[in-house]
Amino acid sequence: MAHLISEHGHLLSEHGLCSKLGFLSPERPRTSFANEYYAEWDRSAAQLPDLLKTQKLAAHIERLPLLDISYLEDEAEYRRAYVVLGFLIHAHVWGSSASGPCELVPPQLAEPFLEVCQELGVSPVLSYSGLVLWNWKIIGESSLGDENFPDLPHLTSLASFTGTRGEDAFYHVPVLVEAEGGPLILLLMQAVTAARANDAVFVRSALETSSKLLSEMGKHLPKMYAFLDADMFYHKLRPFLGGGKGMEAKGLSRGVVFKNSDGNEIEIKCIGGSAAQSSLFPFLDHVLGVEHQDAQTRESVFQEMRAYMPGKHREFLDTVAKLPSLRLFVEKHDEDAGIRLAYNDCMAKLRLWRGKHIAVVSKYITTPAKAASTESAETAQSNLTEGLESLMGEELRGTAGAALIPFLRQARDETIGLPNLSRE
Repeated sequence: MAHLISEHGHLLSEHGLCSKLGFLSPERPRTSFANEYYAEWDRSAAQLPDLLKTQKLAAHIERLPLLDISYLEDEAEYRRAYVVLGFLIHAHVWGSSASGPCELVPPQLAEPFLEVCQELGVSPVLSYSGLVLWNWKIIGESSLGDENFPDLPHLTSLASFTGTRGEDAFYHVPVLVEAEGGPLILLLMQAVTAARANDAVFVRSALETSSKLLSEMGKHLPKMYAFLDADMFYHKLRPFLGGGKGMEAKGLSRGVVFKNSDGNEIEIKCIGGSAAQSSLFPFLDHVLGVEHQDAQTRESVFQEMRAYMPGKHREFLDTVAKLPSLRLFVEKHDEDAGIRLAYNDCMAKLRLWRGKHIAVVSKYITTPAKAASTESAETAQSNLTEGLESLMGEELRGTAGAALIPFLRQARDETIGLPNLSRE
């Protein structure tokens, strides 16, 4: 098995994954750029909450120089550039004018951001990667041990719109989930290989361990409640998370327009950051054999999310998609009650996680939207499709208020184990 660990470890490393932390990558996010040339970007990110609060962001952005990305040293610096520029662009679009969103992004932000996105293989919008995966720092790490990933009080954001601990929690509860679930990736890849070798003992052990890890992942979601007020999220933070797709009613008839230094304008309509852009759960769904039925609409939404994942993560999922699922192996071993029990327990824990996720979405999106419905039923229905926990495809927009929770419930209900297949 040692050579398989090495082989799978190489596959993970090749796609920017870490055997311990999964899609969080083996290298901690950079807190600043090495080259002083990018000092203005660092300062802008640090000052962003105050610039928004004092309504000085527009003047600040106007004074920013147009910087060349060729001095970025490595992929970690490209990821930092993506975070910094993504936050500045979303703040500019949604917060630099009291009269409404600004559709035009000036060259000093637009040009380097588009180049960085191309380098990383991500869509030109602030997605889950920039909000979550590459946007955390450990506070007081010298006092922490190396064995466990730090908990919520020991994490802070590298970029923020409000500078609040509530906003930190909104990004970092998913970080905790990703970190907790990170070891699942190598473990389940090994289990798939073991299944090919008909090693039922290893597969069962891997499923039992996976069940425990999934259970621990579920314990992180409720931690958000103590830090993040639902009204604060819905009314103050959520607006910054929107993309340019489906935002015509809010004034973005052309989506977000990126202006280059040569005067060229590029109209881009992307969805905003979404938890559905996490690569961890598509990985788990495939390896465990969860099938999302029905619906061309549902399939198109799941596929659309792939474009917002980092290119390397997307390529990793494409590789995984060619592998057989563990469900097929368990079905062929219907005489083995132990392995079937381990598999079903694993699926039950994943289903339970999805149930807790629905509760989070309900608290922070559905309930505040209903409370706001007295202002305008149409606006409240539209608002249900915004924010990190929303699936903002145009396919869902017509029935957004009714479809969001049922969509997530169906994903939960499709996470089912196997019936008793014994032939006794």
